[in-house]
Amino acid sequence: MAISAGFWLACLAGLIAMSCVALVAQAIPSSRTHTAIVFFAERSVSEQLWPGLFQVLQEDLSIENSDLQKTALPDRNPTLLRGSDLAKGIDFADVVEVKLRGRCDVVPQAYRPLPKGPLGWVSLVSGEIQPFIFIDCTRLALLLGPATLGLDQEGRRRAMDQAISHVLIHEWIHIATQSASHSDHGIEQANLTIDELLKNPGRSMRESDRGQMMARNRNGKDPLVPSGAAAFMGHK
Repeated sequence: MAISAGFWLACLAGLIAMSCVALVAQAIPSSRTHTAIVFFAERSVSEQLWPGLFQVLQEDLSIENSDLQKTALPDRNPTLLRGSDLAKGIDFADVVEVKLRGRCDVVPQAYRPLPKGPLGWVSLVSGEIQPFIFIDCTRLALLLGPATLGLDQEGRRRAMDQAISHVLIHEWIHIATQSASHSDHGIEQANLTIDELLKNPGRSMRESDRGQMMARNRNGKDPLVPSGAAAFMGHK
């Protein structure tokens, strides 16, 4: 029986299509095995925030021999996305939403008292901690302002990136463990000092910037930095 040329063309097209699917499957790991952290922010947040913040967070999560090695984080290499980057058809095993409140930058300004309240929190509903993290960048900026005096714009941005990263990881641990308890040391403490917020396992902040802030806090030359100032992590 003769086989038409159209039959062979159809077979060839099918083989090419299957090969392309196989190549794509190899190139893109299955998102079902990964966690996505999706960020939502106010319009006043600068586009310059995202590259540095994502880099710092990835570095913090990937550092070896750190306190995070002992935590119960389910994924040390999550996919980081902005809400505007979400696309239909992409599915993840877990999704954590992060909502940033405020401008999320540190600008030189006169001293303003820090209002009471947490820097970050998660919600407890019917005994279950929901996968939503809230971070108050306005309070973070007030807390970091005195410690970043003398730094340039890039140095202040790195300080904010590092602080957001630490607050996020702290709250993510609550979600992953489904526990509201805290540790007496490390990133799981209920209260983090300014130095602990800016602790830099990812080495994303210049040593000169880090040295300026550490010296100012240690020597007490800056009267705007309260001794033992701490940031509270809360739950609502």
